[in-house]
Amino acid sequence: MSDQPLPERLIDDVETIKVFADERRLRILELMRQPTTVKAVAAQLQLPAAKLYYHVNLLHERGLIRVVGHNVDAGIVEKVYQVAAQRFRLQNPLLMGAAVPAGAKGALLGALLDDARAALNRALQQGLVDAQTPPRYPFVTSKGVRLTAAQLTALHQRLDALVRDVTALGQANENTAEPTYTLTLAFVRTDPPNP
Repeated sequence: MSDQPLPERLIDDVETIKVFADERRLRILELMRQPTTVKAVAAQLQLPAAKLYYHVNLLHERGLIRVVGHNVDAGIVEKVYQVAAQRFRLQNPLLMGAAVPAGAKGALLGALLDDARAALNRALQQGLVDAQTPPRYPFVTSKGVRLTAAQLTALHQRLDALVRDVTALGQANENTAEPTYTLTLAFVRTDPPNP
């Protein structure tokens, strides 16, 4: 077994997506980016460790976390866990239809938006906003726009290309000491389709 997590793992089966797409388990995964114990995670979450073992066992069974060591404390052996991959890439659950329950989709989207909100709040609180040097300041925007089918296709392709560019930059720079930035993007139809 390698000492380091894989750079990336694709999650493309429904059962693993269901395990992954749970708010508490997403938080556990975040806390297990570095080797840690259930007891330490429980302390961070301010929960009894007993409430986490079910979730940790599911994550371990689906190969999302792995045992990387053991601690012995007063004769009790405690497992040390770490994520199995630095990044988890999901087959888009929105494209999998009813195979992924609405609650699981909601948990994934909620966690994504919560992370984005927390990152923006941290930037604002820590003074990471430098409005004097555009375009290097954090921003959030929401635009409603009507599009023809051709415009929709063209815009979607441009957004997809942007995401691919950001992903490539992230992979190229992941082992550097450069600052980390987050891009969160949602592009959805907001009015109901015509019958």
